[in-house]
Amino acid sequence: MMINTQAKKARGWVILPFLACFLLLVTSVYQQISDKHDILALLQQGEPTATHYEELEGIYKTYGLYDQAEHLLSYGVIASASGYGGPITLLINVSQEGTLKNAVLVEDSETPLYLRKVLEAGYPENLIGKTVTQPLAAHEDIDSVSGATRTTDGIMLAVEKGMFQVGKNQLGLTVPRLKTFHFQWQDGLVLLMLLVAILASARNMKKLRPWISAAAVFVFGFMENSSLTIGNYLSIVALKMPAFSERPIWYVIVIGVLLVTLLWGRNFYCSWLCPFGAVQEGLYKALNLADYRPNSQLISYARKSRWLFLWLAAMLALFFNNPGIASFEPFSVFFDGDGNTSQWMMMLLILLFSIFILRFWCRCFCPMGVLLDFIASGRRKGQQLFRNKLEPEEGKAEKEERQGEEEPGWAELGPVEGEALEEGGMKKEVAASRACSGCQKGESKREQHPLSSGDKLVAAALAAIWILIIGALLQNMGII
Repeated sequence: MMINTQAKKARGWVILPFLACFLLLVTSVYQQISDKHDILALLQQGEPTATHYEELEGIYKTYGLYDQAEHLLSYGVIASASGYGGPITLLINVSQEGTLKNAVLVEDSETPLYLRKVLEAGYPENLIGKTVTQPLAAHEDIDSVSGATRTTDGIMLAVEKGMFQVGKNQLGLTVPRLKTFHFQWQDGLVLLMLLVAILASARNMKKLRPWISAAAVFVFGFMENSSLTIGNYLSIVALKMPAFSERPIWYVIVIGVLLVTLLWGRNFYCSWLCPFGAVQEGLYKALNLADYRPNSQLISYARKSRWLFLWLAAMLALFFNNPGIASFEPFSVFFDGDGNTSQWMMMLLILLFSIFILRFWCRCFCPMGVLLDFIASGRRKGQQLFRNKLEPEEGKAEKEERQGEEEPGWAELGPVEGEALEEGGMKKEVAASRACSGCQKGESKREQHPLSSGDKLVAAALAAIWILIIGALLQNMGII
C-alpha cells in the first residue's frame, strides 16, 4: 500500500513540471494572439479626429491620416527602439509643416519603475513641437532621466526614426543621419571581462577569481547595471529582444552566457561574474564571525521554492506581455539605487543574512541561478547518457564507480557550492554547502533535528522574503 502511495506521488512530481510548462506555453500563445491592434483605433490615439488612413511606403509602418473631408491631418509612423528591457514602440505623428505633432507610447518591455520615472519626467509629450530637421539631443530643453537613461534614449530614438522617415520620404526635407549602432567603450569592457572569466574558469585559475569577481561588481554592477535577470530570458520567449544594432552588448551577455552554459555544461556566470553574488560572498568572508550552519531542510525548501517563483514570474510576464514584470531581483536597488519598496526591503534582509549564510540570495531565491544550473546539468546529463549508449556494458559499472569517487571540479560547482576558497578550505565549504542542499540528491531521510534559534530566524527571513518577492511582482504590475 505504501509503495502504491509513493508511486502516485512520484507520478505527480513528474506530471507537475509538464503541466507548468504547458500553462506557460498556453499563456504565451494566448498573449501573442490577443495582442493584435486595430490599426485605425491605434492611429486615432495620436490623431483622434482621423476617420480613415492610407498606408505609405517606408522602413517603419507609415500612414497618411485623413478626416471625413479628406483633409490630410498628419503622418503617423509606428516605430520601435531598444530600451533597457527590450523594444519600446511609439506612434509618432508628424505635421505637414515638419514638426512633431504627437507621440504616444504603444508598447514596451521596460521594468515599470524605470518607465514610470521617464513618464513622470514628461516623456514623450515634451518632444512635441520639435522639428524633423534637428536631432532631439540637440535641443537644450531635453535631457535624459537619471537612473533610466536607456529607457529615455529608447523613446527618443523611436521618435527620431518616425520623424526622420516622414521628413525624408513624405516631406522631402534634409534630415540628420540616424545613428542605429551603439557600442561604447563600457560595452567593450564587459565583453573583455566575459572572455577573461570563461578562460579563467576553463583553466581553473582559482587565484584570479576574487579579482574577476571584484571587477564584476564595479563593471557589471555599478558601471553598467547589467546583471542577468530572468526578465532577459523571458524577452526571448516573448520575442521582445532589443535590436542587435542598438544593444549588441545585450546579446553578448544574455545569449553569450546562455550558449556557453549550454555547450560547456558549466554555470560559470554565477560563480565568476554575478556582481550581486560577489557582494554577498564578500560580506560573508569579511564579517562572518559565527560558526553557524543553517538547517538542511530549511535550505532545501528554499531551493525548491526558486522554481515556484521562476514559474510565477514567467506566467505574469507572458500574460501581461511585459518581460520587465518578471525582474523581481534586488540587483537594480543595490547597484543603481532604483527599485520598488519590496525590493528595497528584500535587499536589506538578504545583505543582513548573507553575513551568516554564504550567498544567501543565490542559494535560496535566485531564479537565474536555478535556470543556469538546470541548463548546465541538462547538458552534462545528456552528454553522459550519450556516452553510456556508446560504451560497452562491461565498462559502465567500473566508470560509474570511479566517477562516484571523484570530487567534481570546482568549475562545475554552481552558485551554492561554488565558493571556491583558495587555501584548503574549499572542500570543507563545499561539503557544508552540500549538507545544506543534500536532500536534492536523495538524502531526505536523514535524521531531523529541532530548529535552533538561529534556524528560526532564518525561517522567518525566508518567509518574509517570499512575501516580498510576491510584493515586488505585484508592484511591478502596478497593482500595489
